[in-house]
Amino acid sequence: MPSRAQTLLDNVEATRFTLAKINPTALDFRSLDEAIADLDRAGRPTSSARSGWWHKISGPLSITLMPLLAGLAAFGLARSGQVLVRAAIGLALGFTYFLVDSLSLALGNVGAYPPLLAAWAPFLLFLFIGEMVLVRSEE
Repeated sequence: MPSRAQTLLDNVEATRFTLAKINPTALDFRSLDEAIADLDRAGRPTSSARSGWWHKISGPLSITLMPLLAGLAAFGLARSGQVLVRAAIGLALGFTYFLVDSLSLALGNVGAYPPLLAAWAPFLLFLFIGEMVLVRSEE
């Protein structure tokens, strides 16, 4: 005689249980895109996966951002005697970028930010800050 759990779950497909959550960092672009489509078809929330998808593009661009933020320490070293202060500000900007990036991605994962904004806002904000600092330090 079948148990009550077996009787209640006869019409439920096994794939319904595997679509609960995905790890965007563990998947490549194509697999993550397919997983997002599967979640969307199943009617599950996709904001966390979409934030991770966009962050796969914006995250590696931080490699280009870090030298820009370190430019504060590099430019003006010979002209001013505040080497330690400039280096500390450059390090603080880089560290703050990673804090803001993590916070923004976490807010995108819970749905407080749209996924596109969660992934790109920190990069664009600190790109603007880095450019502004470089322009001001050259004047």
